[in-house]
Amino acid sequence: MSKRRPKEPRRVQADKNYIEVMGKIFAVLEYFVENGGSQRAVSFADLARSVPFARSTVHRILYSLEKLGYVQKDEFRSRYELAPKFLELTAPANHFRRLQSISRSVMQQLLLRFGETINLGVLDDNQVTYIEVLQSPSSLRIAAVPGERNPVHCTALGKAMLAFLPETEIHRLCEHSPLIRRTPKTITQKKHLLEHLSSVRERAVALDMEENVTGVICIASPIFDQQGKVIAGISVSGPASRMLPKLAPVQEEIRNAALDLSRMLSPSALSTNILSHYRRTG
Repeated sequence: MSKRRPKEPRRVQADKNYIEVMGKIFAVLEYFVENGGSQRAVSFADLARSVPFARSTVHRILYSLEKLGYVQKDEFRSRYELAPKFLELTAPANHFRRLQSISRSVMQQLLLRFGETINLGVLDDNQVTYIEVLQSPSSLRIAAVPGERNPVHCTALGKAMLAFLPETEIHRLCEHSPLIRRTPKTITQKKHLLEHLSSVRERAVALDMEENVTGVICIASPIFDQQGKVIAGISVSGPASRMLPKLAPVQEEIRNAALDLSRMLSPSALSTNILSHYRRTG
């Protein structure tokens, strides 16, 4: 099968801010991604023939990437491959793209089951950022939009993820992000929040009982990656008048949905401890 030749780096004329070597570096990285990926090493000869600049330049770029830890060389075969450091650098973006792709069917099932808004969110700069939202078909609804942000301490999504961060990170976040009162029911004391997170950790389910918006209840559960690290959360939200009668089934279903998504992201890597959290019914 023929390999696609990387495009020649775009030449930018009369632009003093443009760093020409950057185009060459990324041309080399694109060759690795498209022709080697994380599964196969590539030879210097093939790479040098495929990029539109001097072999000496290719050698210096490879040498520099190797020194930085983004490329590793098999000395015996004189072949190169992307190193774990490069894969770690790109892993979060890959996770989110894949998560958005596989979550849609799970979110649609929850929407059909409960008729309430379904949210997918991640932690970003000490806040919850919504990356996918399926709005309730009801005329009475309050829904976020993708890209919107909310505090972690008073949202179900935020607490579902916060509970499974390392303890030092939880304390750091609490110190740098004031627990602002959004409604009369918002938790504003660090001690009370930590106690609350302990109960979230026990059941892998977090509740926002009108803590962020008066009259709105939200129920969320955390999603884990293949290393067992919490990377996102999924939630069901709606008016308190409709959510209160179905608190128990929503909690069970949102936990199951989060477990399904975690399994799809890492089918064989979830720890027994994490699975036991999901299985509790509280």
